[in-house]
Order: sequence, then C-alpha cells, then structure tokens
Amino acid sequence: MKKIRLLTVDDDKFIRNLVQKTLKTEYSNFDVQEADHGRRAQALMQKHSYDLVLCDWEMPEMNGLELLQWVRSEEEHKDQPFILVTSLDSKDNVIQAVEAGVDDYIAKPFTPEQLLGKVVKTLVKKGHLTQEEAAAMKHRERIAAAGGAELLAGGRSLPKTKKVAKGPKSKGLLVAGEARAPVTVKDVNRREARLLAKRSEIQPALGSLVHVGLMGGPDEQPLKVSLRAFVSGLKLGELNPRTDQLQIRVVFLKQEGEVAEQFERLLNSPT
Repeated sequence: MKKIRLLTVDDDKFIRNLVQKTLKTEYSNFDVQEADHGRRAQALMQKHSYDLVLCDWEMPEMNGLELLQWVRSEEEHKDQPFILVTSLDSKDNVIQAVEAGVDDYIAKPFTPEQLLGKVVKTLVKKGHLTQEEAAAMKHRERIAAAGGAELLAGGRSLPKTKKVAKGPKSKGLLVAGEARAPVTVKDVNRREARLLAKRSEIQPALGSLVHVGLMGGPDEQPLKVSLRAFVSGLKLGELNPRTDQLQIRVVFLKQEGEVAEQFERLLNSPT
C-alpha cells in the first residue's frame, strides 16, 4: 500500500505523539510529520505536499482557523484536505470552520476510532485512499498497541490483569514532576495499572507524564522496574469529597530494551 503523508499540527507535543502512534499502529504506511503551531505548519507546507492536514484550532502564533484560511487563499494549496480538531464545538465555531472551507471537524475529546474514521473518510473522499485500501484498515483491536491512545478517549476499562504480590510488594512509587509518593498497586498489566495514592502527597494532572516504580518477584531477589506512563484517569477513592484517597489509572508508554524485559519478568513472576 502507498505512503500517506499527513501533517498533524498541535501545540501539545504529547497529543501530537499520541495521534501519530494511533495512526501508525493502524496503518504503518502513514508518514506523519508534526508542527507545534500554524506558522511552522505553513513553512512545512511551502516545502512539502501532504495528503491530509490534521490541525488543532487553539494554538499560539497562528491558530488552526487562520492556517485553514491561508490554505484556501493559496492557489497551490486551495484543495488541501484539512480537518480541524478542537474543543470549541459551539454552533458558531462550526459555522466558522465550514465557511473557511474545512473538510471535516473533530470535537475533543474523541476516541481513536473516531479519529481514524474521520481521517480515512476524508482520504477516501479526496481520492488519496481507495475503498479497498480503507477496508483493509478496519482492525481496531490493534489500536491498544499504540501505547497511549486511550488518553484521547479519556481511558477505558482494564482488560484481564495480573495482580502484583500482596504485602510490601503491592507497593509502588509514583513520580510526577518534582512530586513523588508511595502508592498501592491495585491492578497492573502490560498496558496500564490502577494505583491508590494519598491526595495530600501527590495529585498528578490528567494526561501528565509520570514514572511508576513497581516491585515484585521472590523476597530474596525482588524485581524492580521504573516505567514511563501517562495519567488516563483520576477519581476519589471513596464517596466522600474530603477523602484523602485518590485512585489513579496510568497507561504505560512503550518501554525499550532492558526496562521492557524487566517489566515482562515482573509480570510473569510468581505472586
């Protein structure tokens, strides 16, 4: 299948990475380039051609609507397929986008399936993908392997999990920026974990990057590993607004080399 060149424009690098992983997991022939605001995207489009531009609305320098207006005013780019992504979903904003010539519109928050659906629909409509090629991209179960796309959907329930050992080995460490605190590991698997922490000790933001320290294995030779992750869910540990208990759901990013091997050994260690 042919390469599809796509430009994703968003001032949030974390979201750009998640969009890229979601798309490339579904279709490895996506060539995804990035820009952190409209001016940079404008410069890239003057040097390269793209099958689709996926652009956030609210950005510094030049926002998504301004970039779209520039695209439609340029003879060379006036037919450029263009999708706006935004939390500005009022009727007036939609009218603005349509009047500016947007091809489609995605309101935040959205699921990986919605993102892929909009992208594929626009590529087929504009003739950059055939119906047959689009039909080959229907394996949605592979999205989970993207290592983070759940953030776009606000998180999803844990699949069957392997619990860490009870007692001291059910404890872990959560590091968020300068803050670090012990946590109780309720459930963990290769993709995500559910943690219990004290609000008085740590309160990570939804979507923030964190490190999760886990321990397991035999007492004489415990296994320890520190994993990169992001926070996909937060809720109180009790039905009491004053509770100090905080449930934190994290989704692991792709781990490399020795860290990935240690994590696999920990998951497979006897409890």
